Amino acid sequence: MKKKMLVVLMVLLATILTACGGSSDASDNADGKVKIRLLTRMAGTSTQAQIYKDIIKEFEAKHSDVVVVDESQGDESAFNNKLKTDLASGTLPNIFRVQGVANLNEYIESGLLMDMAPILKDDPEWGQNFTEGALKYYQVPGHEGTYGIPMESGLIGVYYNEELLKKAGINEFPETWSELTAAVKKLKGIDVTPIALGAKATYMAGHLHNQIFYKWMGTEAAKKLGTRELKWTDSEVVKTLEYVEDLNKLDAFGQSAAGISDEIAVADFLEGKAAMIITGPWNIGKFTNSSETEYADAIKLAKFPYFDEKPEFKDEDMQIISPYMVNGKLEGKEKEYTIELLKMLTSAEAAKRFAEEAQFLIPRSDIAIDNSKVSELFLHNIELGATSTGIAVDVFDFDPLPSMQDRTRNSIVSILIGGKPKDAAKEIQDEIDKSK
Repeated sequence: MKKKMLVVLMVLLATILTACGGSSDASDNADGKVKIRLLTRMAGTSTQAQIYKDIIKEFEAKHSDVVVVDESQGDESAFNNKLKTDLASGTLPNIFRVQGVANLNEYIESGLLMDMAPILKDDPEWGQNFTEGALKYYQVPGHEGTYGIPMESGLIGVYYNEELLKKAGINEFPETWSELTAAVKKLKGIDVTPIALGAKATYMAGHLHNQIFYKWMGTEAAKKLGTRELKWTDSEVVKTLEYVEDLNKLDAFGQSAAGISDEIAVADFLEGKAAMIITGPWNIGKFTNSSETEYADAIKLAKFPYFDEKPEFKDEDMQIISPYMVNGKLEGKEKEYTIELLKMLTSAEAAKRFAEEAQFLIPRSDIAIDNSKVSELFLHNIELGATSTGIAVDVFDFDPLPSMQDRTRNSIVSILIGGKPKDAAKEIQDEIDKSK
């Protein structure tokens, strides 16, 4: 079966290789302009999306012979579907992103990803100031080179409403799992949802499990699932799913978590209907905006609580690391312009603007942030993120099976509607086994 899937994938990639030839002629518009297509997650009305669009306009103003076609999608499902369609039709954009690292092998071996290492080296002012850990994330085992430019980083932790916690008699944010479950019970007593979670957007359930997984088994264990040294049905892995069930049995997320969207979950937190939410720095702008929430001064950030019996994983953290990737088939002017736009989007100047105006962090070491222009919450995110001893994004990021994103998240959501952790684990492991 695995061989059969590999053959199908190679046929698909062969098709893409033909169609994504990347010659400048192929990308020229009828009016003779070079077309640069973008497919990122920088869409919508957020401040960071507006800065991104401003930089694109600035780039177009510099080059009258270029047109940028931005097909970015804010919604994760819409983005994934668009990328799949582009791959299937052999029209890979100039700049795009692939979630995870384990499944980059096929892209690299097929030449669909540009090795950015020589480009980073050739422009040290731009290339040498990305943080080492963020760049290393895109250095794929078995391949020389760097296959992504990190454009976003930051701790994914627990944002909490300090005012509601104190109202419930919780004077300090819970540091351990036992303190967290005790806090959940107290918060139920003041009639608020302890943890806002909108599992209709399955990523929120996935992020919850990621936090539990890294605190129980460490970030290296996720890699062992990807290399098949561990199975999802192993007792320690099942235990991580049982902790999701434990929180659900405590009614930590409210009765309707599986049916509500992430937007509603965030709104509930902003309105003080929920006391905590697991999310990343992309929401800091909302949390610190007094026009969006009356609790702007009360919202704080902490790491997800660790397990009393696993202190060695206290600082094993989930962080967001998102990349821009470049089509490896580009040539000539098209390649030259694409690289120039990429540098403009990730320069120190851009990073400063993203940080100060949108509190959006590009992992560079040369950002001269004016602390008076950013919130304490943003600075605290940077401080906490710097203490991580292990960093990972999603557990499935290390899995070479592309379907694992949907499989793991859907199975985790099933626990929130009464499914059993062992059944969820078996469902995920079966997905792996049938691919062999």
